[in-house]
This record gives sequence, structure tokens and C-alpha cells, in this order.
Amino acid sequence: MRRLTLTVLISLALTGSALAVSVFELSSKCGDDGKAYCEGVSYGDAMQDCLNANYKKLSAPCKLVMDRVNGGEKVSIF
Repeated sequence: MRRLTLTVLISLALTGSALAVSVFELSSKCGDDGKAYCEGVSYGDAMQDCLNANYKKLSAPCKLVMDRVNGGEKVSIF
């Protein structure tokens, strides 16, 4: 029983971390796009809304990250 519990906990931990976009990844792949299209916009939901409003103009790496965020992945500080 302990082995099953440990296996489930490890699976949940791996799944949780795999379903998150780090702030570093978001800023490194969308930083230039944010500066170009969302100057003066605060971070968080407002920035996500702005990037989505300018989706067609975003760089390919930023589009990939935004697709993940829009698909339900959470933004994590780790």
C-alpha cells in the first residue's frame, strides 16, 4: 500500500509540474512581444489579455507558450 501511495504522489507531482508555464519561460519567450505590443500594461491577467489580443503578431515561441497558458496550464514562479 505504501508503494502505491508513493507512486501516486510522484505521478501527481510530475503531472503538476508538467502542466505549468514558469514565469521565466513566459518572460523569456514573450518579453519582447510584451514590450512591443503591450507597453504600459500590468502583468498577470491584463498582460495575458493583451498578448491574446495581439496573438497574430506574436513571435512563434511566444505563441507556443500562450497556447499552453490558454489551454489551461497555470503560470508558476518555478
